[in-house]
Amino acid sequence: MGLLDYYRQFEDVDEEELNVARRKRRRREKELALQQVPDLDLSGTEWPEFPNSEVMNASIYTARGRVNGYPDRHARAVRRVLAERHGVEPERIVLGNGVAELLQAAALALLSEGDELLMPWPSYPLYPLMAARAGARPVAVELSGLRGAVGERTRALVICNPNDPTGAYLRAEEVAGLAGELPEDTHVLVDEALVHFQDVEPLDAVLRLTDAFPKLVVFRTFSKIYGLSGLRAGYAVGSTAATPLLDAIAPVLGVNALTQSAIDHALKIDGPEVERRRASVLTERSRLLEALQELPVDLADSQANFVWLSAEGMSGLELANRLAEHGVLVAPGGPLGADDHIRVTIRNSGATDRFLNALVEVLT
Repeated sequence: MGLLDYYRQFEDVDEEELNVARRKRRRREKELALQQVPDLDLSGTEWPEFPNSEVMNASIYTARGRVNGYPDRHARAVRRVLAERHGVEPERIVLGNGVAELLQAAALALLSEGDELLMPWPSYPLYPLMAARAGARPVAVELSGLRGAVGERTRALVICNPNDPTGAYLRAEEVAGLAGELPEDTHVLVDEALVHFQDVEPLDAVLRLTDAFPKLVVFRTFSKIYGLSGLRAGYAVGSTAATPLLDAIAPVLGVNALTQSAIDHALKIDGPEVERRRASVLTERSRLLEALQELPVDLADSQANFVWLSAEGMSGLELANRLAEHGVLVAPGGPLGADDHIRVTIRNSGATDRFLNALVEVLT
């Protein structure tokens, strides 16, 4: 068939009939799309929503006007705002490319071959890697056994508070008691990435301990409640005596200008937004924990934006796979330190309902 013959076959086709067929096909496509419910991902811990548009615009504005210039490697503007917020001198604060990088830099500065990094377990999987990269040995123990596990080669203790993945929280008085009993050459590194979600004491209760304990350093992130994971930003706060360590962990050339601009603006306008997000998590966490107590699961109390649970007769991987069959994705506990558990992130009321419905289906 030639090209002209091909097009002549459509000369007698009624356009109205074609339109009816097209509309029918499109209706069917829409119906099928509505029937396909996307998976609900409750496996991560970062905030699921974009930050305030003004924060994003601040970063974009900097990119358009100053992307060809070097940033302030000391991040003076951001450190000044943080210092005012926490009531400390700017010299006691270091800004870095995420808490993970700052913690790794601290491990490299404090540990050497044969030293030990002590940590509660289960906890954040990065911690054992931190020790290994520094040539040291990770020592993982239950939270209640930290004091008794301190040995002659223990040079640092890292605590995720609230803990990922269990959600456990150590109050400031407990952290102070632990720090006060450690040898003089042992540092305490407190990872407060999730601190905004605890509601048992003031936000800066543990951070205030840096005033009295020169070997205690607190780390915080903008990846969680601030919703800035993609910018990789965090900071560390120590005592005036911790200046050598803070200098050692500071990035050599600082944090990029786009990140600094976004953080600076986020800190200036964050009050209502952060409080809204925090209140949302606290409300849903309370509702979820209460509902889970009525189900046949082993449940830990949580001060984080997730819950940690297990079901008798199922491994964490099996439970996660069965939930995935119902369109709900959770984190299996194996990589997090406990093969029989799963970690379920808290989102909104709709996510809570959908997870509970899926869990009931799996358990029954």
